[in-house]
Amino acid sequence: MNPKEIGAFLKQLRNEKGITQEQLAEILGVSGRTVSRWETGTNLPDLSILVQISEYYHVEIKEILNGERKSENMDHELKETLLKVADYNELEKKRAARAGALSFNIMFLGCALVIVMQLLMTGKFSLIIGETLILSAGGLIYIFCVVKDGAWNGALIKSTPKKDLLTSLICVGIFSIVLCLMLKKNMAVLQAIEMAACFFVALSIISYFFLRGLSCLSQKKSEKLKD
Repeated sequence: MNPKEIGAFLKQLRNEKGITQEQLAEILGVSGRTVSRWETGTNLPDLSILVQISEYYHVEIKEILNGERKSENMDHELKETLLKVADYNELEKKRAARAGALSFNIMFLGCALVIVMQLLMTGKFSLIIGETLILSAGGLIYIFCVVKDGAWNGALIKSTPKKDLLTSLICVGIFSIVLCLMLKKNMAVLQAIEMAACFFVALSIISYFFLRGLSCLSQKKSEKLKD
């Protein structure tokens, strides 16, 4: 705290108001000599007078003690810094969400692949029904949590109609092939292909609209959380 700088700042504020030392002294209830001593840095105003000066000039007491106004550039830089920190935190959250989603998807697909291999090797669904139910329950819980947090659309990749359609076709296509291989053991090849094709078309449609529905629900939840 530099008395000379404070005094110079007080003089600057008075000049900006366009008043004399005597006029300011009358407003504050002090002598003109006292105002002169403040502005030369010889003396400093008492705390009670400092509050009156702050209110009269519409400046903060901290600005008077610093001997200068708050820099607009500093305020702008501070806002930019805070925005960058907020963006960085948001980016870190998204990275964590994507990492979690990727880990779960890898584990889920790995388990599903093992179940499919068991099904192809044994041809008996009853042997893997328990594993399938557990895997399905885990997947549904994960989907519920992600949609509830509004993070489904963008948890790993941004959900779009085209990507959802592609995902549905690939996933249902794999299980349709498995179904066809199983059915042809007990029926004619053409009949097995026809049944697998019907399964593929029906489940692809259901799967696509299911994914689009999840995306819409997640987006609405995300907007609600922002509001």
